[in-house]
Amino acid sequence: MILENKNNINIQYLTYLLLCIPLFLISGPFLTDLIVVIFSIFFLVNFQKFVFEKKFKYFLVTFIIFYILINISSFLSDHIIISLKSSFFYFRFIFFAIVIAILIQNLRNNFKFLKLFNNLFFAIITFFFIDSLFQFVYGNNLFGQSVVGQLEKERVSSVFGKELILGSFISKIMFIFLGLFNLQNKLIKNKYYNYKTIYIISLCILIILMSGERAALVMSLLGTLIYLIITKNFKTILIIFTIIIVFFSIINLSKDSKKRYLLKYKVLYDTIFVYKQLGSSTHVNHFKTAFKMYEDKKLFGHGIKSFRNKCNLEKYSGKTTSCSTHPHNYYIQVLASTGTLTFICLSILFLFLTHQLFICLKKSYIKNYLDKEKISYLISSFLAIFPLTTTGSFFNNWISATIFLSFGFLVSTYDVIFYKSKFTTKKI
Repeated sequence: MILENKNNINIQYLTYLLLCIPLFLISGPFLTDLIVVIFSIFFLVNFQKFVFEKKFKYFLVTFIIFYILINISSFLSDHIIISLKSSFFYFRFIFFAIVIAILIQNLRNNFKFLKLFNNLFFAIITFFFIDSLFQFVYGNNLFGQSVVGQLEKERVSSVFGKELILGSFISKIMFIFLGLFNLQNKLIKNKYYNYKTIYIISLCILIILMSGERAALVMSLLGTLIYLIITKNFKTILIIFTIIIVFFSIINLSKDSKKRYLLKYKVLYDTIFVYKQLGSSTHVNHFKTAFKMYEDKKLFGHGIKSFRNKCNLEKYSGKTTSCSTHPHNYYIQVLASTGTLTFICLSILFLFLTHQLFICLKKSYIKNYLDKEKISYLISSFLAIFPLTTTGSFFNNWISATIFLSFGFLVSTYDVIFYKSKFTTKKI
């Protein structure tokens, strides 16, 4: 007889699915949400086998309160069914994050999977760089896809086609990738560690620059600065920014490219430093409309997906550009849709992440202690819910999956969730 761990077999199957998550995110919302559902079902079926430490229970209570509040908002909404479609099953994302945390903990004992995961990330980043550069120069990517419409000459989308989310996607996964690379380096010291770090960060930033997504660019640069400052890697800052400058000096030898991108980044500079706005004038009008909605229902808001149905009403609308599917900022959206109490929950989480980054900074400079894996996941989560930027919809399934994916990786570093294993015997 031998001992066989049936729970570990299930975990191994889920680890294969975890390996596919980057590809599912690229494929779109359907497969992404499907894997969230599968992980959630696994959690519900095996709930009694999960053990939570006291520290994690505080986070769990905060999420439960958040979940209850968004459903109260839905029941009080003028469009109850539409709002409930987004809020009622929202619990699946926290279950998804919990299972992710368990799987990443398991990866620490499985170097084969960890190496495979990192190789997949390396391949994805390298492919996107080559494909984006091809599209940047020739207008079409390697598969003949191009950006359609008035932004055809200003944006690069690679395999995402009409969906202009290439920069957003890269900014959401780059620090998860960096964290996994740091985990691998913990297990086996890599003499090329610094070169690979430079490779990861440089390629990600260059892809985002070519994509033309301003918010993603600001977030990636902010995250990079935080990472390199905490890790005291000041030489790398100089090297990375030299690479970026040289790269764009070369590809902008074309007059058309030079005119196009200098104009675009002048607009970015003016938006942030001259007009002191989070986004374009259109986004600012969205913010103003959302605030008017919030002032009308401060406690529980108007319900999820209410913005698209009410932004044209005369008492909220200010200009012709005040309407959209969402206000393009998570915190403003939460205020308008679900009210003050949910805004407080989200803000507490962001303040916790900020505090944890300061603790890492303190440990680095005072105690000379660095946990680069944890720092990477902290930055990923910090940027995922950063308040001072334009964003997609907080309650979009694809975006929610990326946010809770970052949380899952981060939670794995705290050792606050455990999965009990029961051994059975099997004849051979």
